[in-house]
Amino acid sequence: MTGLATKNQRPNLHYDLIDPKTKIDYGCPPKGWRFEPMVMAQKIKEKRILWPPTSTGRPRLKLFKDEMDSLFKNTSTVVDRFYTSEGTKLLDAIFGAAPIAFPKPLSLVHFLISQITVDEDIVLDSFAGSGTTAHAVLALNKEDGGNRRFILCQMPYETKEQEKKKENISETITAERVRRVIKGVKGAKDDELRAGLGGSFSYFRLGRELEKQAILDGKDLPSYEALAGYVFFTATGAEFQPNKTKRKQWFIGESREHAVFLIYDNNLEALKDMALTLDIAKALPETKGKRKLVFAPTKYLDDDFLTRLKIDFCQLPFEIYQVAVEK
Repeated sequence: MTGLATKNQRPNLHYDLIDPKTKIDYGCPPKGWRFEPMVMAQKIKEKRILWPPTSTGRPRLKLFKDEMDSLFKNTSTVVDRFYTSEGTKLLDAIFGAAPIAFPKPLSLVHFLISQITVDEDIVLDSFAGSGTTAHAVLALNKEDGGNRRFILCQMPYETKEQEKKKENISETITAERVRRVIKGVKGAKDDELRAGLGGSFSYFRLGRELEKQAILDGKDLPSYEALAGYVFFTATGAEFQPNKTKRKQWFIGESREHAVFLIYDNNLEALKDMALTLDIAKALPETKGKRKLVFAPTKYLDDDFLTRLKIDFCQLPFEIYQVAVEK
């Protein structure tokens, strides 16, 4: 399959595209659709259009292998016309002054990603640097209505001097660039940079590994914050924000569907007596209509009470509770 958005700016390519079966209106990409209305209507009649289930997706053109010269786009074996000076000028526009030397030019990464990815692909950059890969993915998505995603990995410090000064480049440069190009850079001369590319991302710091054997031995139970971050992200897929936790109320965060709570302590003696009881359940703060997702070693409530209190219960890994009981 391939995209239906065009790179050519022509008036007759601008129209709303509607799925005749579901009546979902997919609007129009910034530069219009790839085919004029009559040709598009024929493609629809031939069932050559793949329709997304929601209006936020983008219809795609169904291609067959015998219609393609290659599974990949043609490109020259020599890649030229890309210069690091372009990357430096772009960082100047984003930050006021380029905070990193020899950044990859956006046009180069954009070009490479456009050659090998389609709508739902995930792009991994293990050495993210200034975040050019994320910028390129966001820009490409805006151009063709795609839903590509990115994963960036970056060490907090590249030099001993940065570590000494606590200059965390993954936060102050990599993640900050992505934030700014999403929201827009005030005062930027480039219209697209000033308006922002839209999209979203989550920023995570790699913590100490939670080792199962250490938990089983009872020698190194994870801290409350470490376990909270693990269960929150595992359950919701959302970014854990430690500054929003309310330890006394067991509250560790909120997703679109749930307010999440963790009843836990890495002190074994305290952990022995911890459970979701009726008193604790009733004392949990209100959640504005959302259900409550509660993690605890065990519970002393039946399913009927949980249903009435709009609680979804998740038992913490059995090994943790077993260690506490056996001690």
